[in-house]
Amino acid sequence: MLRELTFYCHRHLTIPQARQLRKLAGLFRSKLLLVNLTRRQQADPEQLLALLTVAASHGDLCQLVIEGPDAELAHMVFTSWVTDLGHQLGQRRADFTPTLVRLARFQPDICFTPAMLRISRESLDKASALSSLVALLPDSTQRDPDALLAALNAREAIASTMMRTGLAMPHAVSESVRQPALALLWSAQEIEWGSALGSAQLLLLMVAPKGNRECLKPLARLVQSLLDPCISDALLRASSDSARHAIVAEALIHPAGSTPGTDSASPPSSV
Repeated sequence: MLRELTFYCHRHLTIPQARQLRKLAGLFRSKLLLVNLTRRQQADPEQLLALLTVAASHGDLCQLVIEGPDAELAHMVFTSWVTDLGHQLGQRRADFTPTLVRLARFQPDICFTPAMLRISRESLDKASALSSLVALLPDSTQRDPDALLAALNAREAIASTMMRTGLAMPHAVSESVRQPALALLWSAQEIEWGSALGSAQLLLLMVAPKGNRECLKPLARLVQSLLDPCISDALLRASSDSARHAIVAEALIHPAGSTPGTDSASPPSSV
């Protein structure tokens, strides 16, 4: 069994908090991993020095991964520890607020709102999945959904857009696009994507207007970030739309190789 807690830190991880996490970890058979998604660092909570090197600071997006036979019970216990350190995502609608604030500040030209994420419980094939993704795009971002869908299918006909097992990133640069935008679909059932890498479960759509090279730069950095297992693993583990939204936003705001400042993209201290 695997559970996760994705959260924004509201303060630095202190030595007493690290010791408490190590002590709690020893009470369960499940294995734990603390991942700092902003800084691309991770550590086993049982290793105190390694845990402190994760250097979770105010504004950092982190994920506590719990895997093992008693993960459900451990998840309930560690929820309290996470709440003391920061703001857990996936609890209520307002969880999107800190991420939207960050996107508005650092990537205002890219449209990626809560309405542009969807969970599907039904069986989908590639064609219906692409159609569902296009339907998530608001009119402000595209002028001709049929033309955009045709462009996406044409791109898929060239080569599969699978990034890794479980994750596909269909994309198109088209005259039918008004504004750079992202849309995300998580499927409870695997989707055959025509790739040797396997089937897809999480689809991240990326579209951009033709003729605007500048808008492609942050999207290219997003692709680069998703090639990092630290980010893609966390995205596939995430159990809520608000956590997935935050992880994608973090990959946009702090691309691979960047060195974020302590408060460069800090969320509000209260949500």
